[in-house]
Amino acid sequence: MTEIENKISNLLNPNQNYVVALSGGVDSSVLLHSVRSHTSNVRSIFVNHNQKDSNKLQKSAENIAKDLDIDHSNIDTELDSGSSETKMREARYKALFDNLQQNEVLLLAHHNDDKVETFLINLFRGTRLKGLLSIHLESKSIVRPLIDIKKSSIIQYALDKKINFSEDITNKDNSILRNWLRNEIIPSIEKNFKGDLNKKIQGLIYEIDELTQNDNDLISYIKIAKGYVEVPISLIDNHNSASYYLLSTISKHIGQSGLQNSDLHKIFSIIQENNRKSYYENWEVSTQSGLLLFINKEKWLSSGDLLEPQGYFNFKKHDSIKILNNWSVSLPKYLENEIYFTEISDGDLFKVGSHTQKVTELFRSYGVNRSLREVWPVLKLKDTILWIPGIRKSSEGNWLETQKDKFIISASTEKSNIENF
Repeated sequence: MTEIENKISNLLNPNQNYVVALSGGVDSSVLLHSVRSHTSNVRSIFVNHNQKDSNKLQKSAENIAKDLDIDHSNIDTELDSGSSETKMREARYKALFDNLQQNEVLLLAHHNDDKVETFLINLFRGTRLKGLLSIHLESKSIVRPLIDIKKSSIIQYALDKKINFSEDITNKDNSILRNWLRNEIIPSIEKNFKGDLNKKIQGLIYEIDELTQNDNDLISYIKIAKGYVEVPISLIDNHNSASYYLLSTISKHIGQSGLQNSDLHKIFSIIQENNRKSYYENWEVSTQSGLLLFINKEKWLSSGDLLEPQGYFNFKKHDSIKILNNWSVSLPKYLENEIYFTEISDGDLFKVGSHTQKVTELFRSYGVNRSLREVWPVLKLKDTILWIPGIRKSSEGNWLETQKDKFIISASTEKSNIENF
């Protein structure tokens, strides 16, 4: 049994369903071949980025899947020609996760050489210690079975098994940072310094992992929900390595490949100036009541289902409840299909008795910062706000509570700990 076959055999669960991200190149072709040799519970996906050579790679992927008698699908990303590697990577992950079923695990063909390249990229970008751990074997619904296998072993496996694959011509384009490292810098380092660079960096990664294990207790201070991360500002100090560890953990959670010095500068300036700034992709950073908040509005908000969680807010429906307060509202049953949760809009008004005020002013009086105001769920009937969970009910909401034949909605907040870091 080869090294690759041994890895696959030890990692795969015969009762699990797998999806291989198949690019048509040698790495993913070898991965699919070796997985198919051990289980039939596998299908493949090709993500077409609409770049030069994409159609050729798609045809290669189709032929490989056909030869292995594997269910295969292609997904178009509708990217513009000449899109950056970053945009293609983001679109690829989104397409793969959107297609992934609940009972499936995504298999990616990253290998040891990729890990070395990512380590160097993060190092040169100024990534802090935790970011140098590079690519993990497992993360969330992803497994990378070949992460400890060298590229040379993958190529040899393809030759021995007579696996057909296509070479992506962009791999020779040294204007792409990773290709420049792979084709010029790493060979030059190996030429001028004795020893296996892969082994040297792998050893460093193991040491960093061991050194940061003692900091795991700190992770419990990070709380997360859908589109939301918080950490106490008191733990974030510009001259404290533990702070870098916490922020690196958060950066990985929100999808960054590594925390850079520019990110740290932005975060520390937000804390000092007590303001908010855009951060990574759709994430925004701000401060609130002694906490550093990371909020992604797109991930926080629901798709429209009345009881669907929004951020760290959860909702339940009841026929009765012991105590009605600002965390619950009682409404006539005939309104059940007409009410909805949404975020506030510009100009929204809130009525209390004979007094009407802007909802933004109400939030401000309760000390809710601007980032949270924009995602905090409010219950509406048409354009009228009935209830702001955890804050108060409007005059209309209070009046509806006096009606008969009612149902109750309660709100609660739930923030979890980050796991698997």
